[in-house]
This record gives sequence, C-alpha cells and structure tokens, in this order.
Amino acid sequence: MKRVFIIALLLGAGCATTQEEHERNAAAFRTSLQEETRAYFATNDAPLTLCQAVELARTRSLKLTQQELETQLSRINRLSTFSAFLPNVGAVYGRGVSHGDATVLPYLNARDQRLFGGDGALFFTQPVFTPVSWIMFAECGYGVRIKDLVRDRARELLDAQVAGCFYRAAVAERMVQTYRLRLDGGHALTNQISRLATEGYALPADLARAEARLANDELGLLEAEHARDKARHDLCEILKFWPFAEFDLDGDSILSLPRLERKSVEEYAWDALLRRKDLLAGDEAVELRKAQVVEALAGFLPNIVLGGAGNHLSIEQIAMKGWAGGLIGVWSVFEGFRTIQSYRAARATREAEFRLREDRMLAVVVSVADAWRNWQETGDRARAAHKALRAARLDYEESERRRQDGEETMNSVLDKLAAKDAAEVRAVSTDYAAALAEVVMRQAVGLPVLGDVAQSKKTEPWEFGGD
Repeated sequence: MKRVFIIALLLGAGCATTQEEHERNAAAFRTSLQEETRAYFATNDAPLTLCQAVELARTRSLKLTQQELETQLSRINRLSTFSAFLPNVGAVYGRGVSHGDATVLPYLNARDQRLFGGDGALFFTQPVFTPVSWIMFAECGYGVRIKDLVRDRARELLDAQVAGCFYRAAVAERMVQTYRLRLDGGHALTNQISRLATEGYALPADLARAEARLANDELGLLEAEHARDKARHDLCEILKFWPFAEFDLDGDSILSLPRLERKSVEEYAWDALLRRKDLLAGDEAVELRKAQVVEALAGFLPNIVLGGAGNHLSIEQIAMKGWAGGLIGVWSVFEGFRTIQSYRAARATREAEFRLREDRMLAVVVSVADAWRNWQETGDRARAAHKALRAARLDYEESERRRQDGEETMNSVLDKLAAKDAAEVRAVSTDYAAALAEVVMRQAVGLPVLGDVAQSKKTEPWEFGGD
C-alpha cells in the first residue's frame, strides 16, 4: 500500500495544471494589478505627467529587469574572481577500520585483527604569481562598467518609449476633445441649415453636406477614442498598471519640456559621439578585448603558488605527525599549440571590435542627422500649421459674415468650415509631433529625455503661433 501511494504521488506531481488552477492564477494576477493601480491613483489624484510616467516606468517596468540582473551578475562575477588573490585553506579528517594482517612495521605485528586508525590534515595554498587570474579580474572590471552603461542606455530608450506612448495618448485625447467640440457645433449647424432648408433659404445639398460632415466627425471621434485607448493600454503595459483603469493625463506636460539649444547637425553629431552610453560601452569593450590579448599572452608564463600542509596519522596507539611547505611552479611547455592559437584568436577579436566600434559611431552620426532633420521639419510644420489655422479661421469668419449679408452661399461657407476643421486637427497633431521630435532628438544625442526637471517647471509651454 505504501508503494502504491508513493507511485501515485510521483505520477500526480507530473500532471498538467488544471483549469481551476489557471483561473485562480489569472484572478490573482488581475486582482493584484487592479489593487496596485487603484492604490497609486488614490494617492496621486492629479493628472499623470510625463515626468511621473517616466519615473514609474523606471521603477515598475519589467523591461529593465534583464539589464538589472546582468549588472548584478557582473558584479558578483567580479567578486568571485577576486578569490584568486586570497589563500585557500582546507581540512581533511577520516577514521576507519581494517581487518587483516599488519606486519609492515616491526613494532606492530597483528594478524587477523581489527585495526582502528585516523588521518587528519590541514593545508593551505596562496597564489603568488598567477597572471591569468589577475588579468581575468581586470576583465571583470571592464564587464561591470559595460553592463552599467548598457543599463543606462536601456533606461534612456525606455524613457523615449514612454514619451512616445504618452505622446500618442495625449494627441488622441486632444483629438477626442476637438471632435466633441466639433460635434456640438455640427449639431447646431445642421439644425440651423435644416430650418433654413424648410423655409427655402438653403438647398437640400447644403443640408446633405452638413449631415455628412456630422457623420464624418462622429467617425473621427470614434477613431480618436480607439487611438486614445490603444495608447493608454500601451502606456499601462510599460508602467505595469491595469490597462482598463481610468485616469487623466496631463498632455501639456510634454509641451513644457525644456527646449533644445539650436545648433548645427554636426555639433549635435559630435555631442552624440561624446555622450552616447552605447558608444562608451563600446570603448570599454575595446579595452576588454585588449585585456583578453594580454590574457592569451599570459598563457606562456609560469604560475607560482605557495603551499603548506600539516598531517596527523594514527593507527591504534601509534601516531605520526608532520608538516611540509614550499613553492610550486607550473609552466606549460607544449599544449599542442593551444596557447598560440588562443593568442591569435584574441588578436582577431580585438581587431573586429575596433571595426565594430567604428560602425557603431558612424551609425550614431547618421541617426543624429535623421533625428535633426525630423526635428527641424516638425518645428517648421507646426509653425506653418498654426499660420494656416489663423488664416482658415479668418477666412471662415469672413465667409460667415458675407453669408449673413447675402453675399456668400451656404455651400461656400461649408467649404471654409471644413478647411478650418482640418487646420485645427493639423495644428493639434503638429504641436505634439514637434515635442516628440525633440524627445527623439535627445535620445539620439544621448541627452536626458526629460532634460532638467527643475528647469522644465520654469519653461513656458511651446508656442508655434509666432514667427
């Protein structure tokens, strides 16, 4: 019966997860995430700003977990390699019994008896000259600095990703507000044209155009709401919040970031070559490859270790004690050309790392040039959009006045109104696109995405309306 129970237990341990267990896990996940989300927004009832979103992403996002773990492991590996500089101390003790004849020693003559004996030893070794271990310790130092720089670069990329999601959510929210205002005005205009058409002062085509404009705005509102929900879900995924939570965004916070200094593309490219964390990590990688060449050369050198041991051996009433110590040198004379081939491979890897660093630097220069052009174009596009919006508003107001005086048809007024609506949408999207372009430019150069937070509180919101 006991065997049957053990076999059933072993078989049950390998069974698949049941549906009930899966439902419990899913319910626990949902409840935990909902509680964390409610707890945060219960104590932070103000609209979520871009700075707060970035800080939350750095502390809550799972996207930096791998880099953080690799950084910790690199530090642990460096500490473990430091053990090569410390002495190794060990102890051995054993006791046993033998049955038979013991006639080796003249004063111990035992036949067909049990003999009890014990053996104990204490030994230590201290590396004196182990060049490979020294160089490996230095290599681990390069590895720690590389992982730190890679983690910092991952944080910059995460900041830019959060800014992108925040930008899409803010633009979609502004578009929702814009379409709702347009729908309010569209309903009033449609009702007005309907009354005029009933009285014979407007054409049926004018009413049809007004109704078509209203239907188009309703579709635009639906698409804007879906875009807003999608952007908020992506943002919640990064922040590790429940995607369907209701909270407000401070969309203007992305417009209040400190402005970048106006410099030429070559100046920004030079700044990127000096600032980018991934390029600094590439420099450390080159130094690491150089150290690996030296490590391969160290394979031709001897290793010297200081060692000592004390021993105690006893058989029945007989005991023997002693100790020994000295220097041990090991020098590899021939290992089938393995050391030579390792040296050649290390040199080839070092040369390849030099080439990779040059390729990375050239790619950074090109990416900065692309970001700089986009930054310039989006700024000019935003200024042009605001000028076009002012012109469209004035044109519509003038047409409306002329219509009231009987000098303009309703069809012409509706054309001007459609142009004004399109200009409003374009102005909203270009404002945020210009702000996002600066964020992308900062990321390309290696500057903090948010700039100086203290300075950003004193910076006026972006104004593209002026020349």
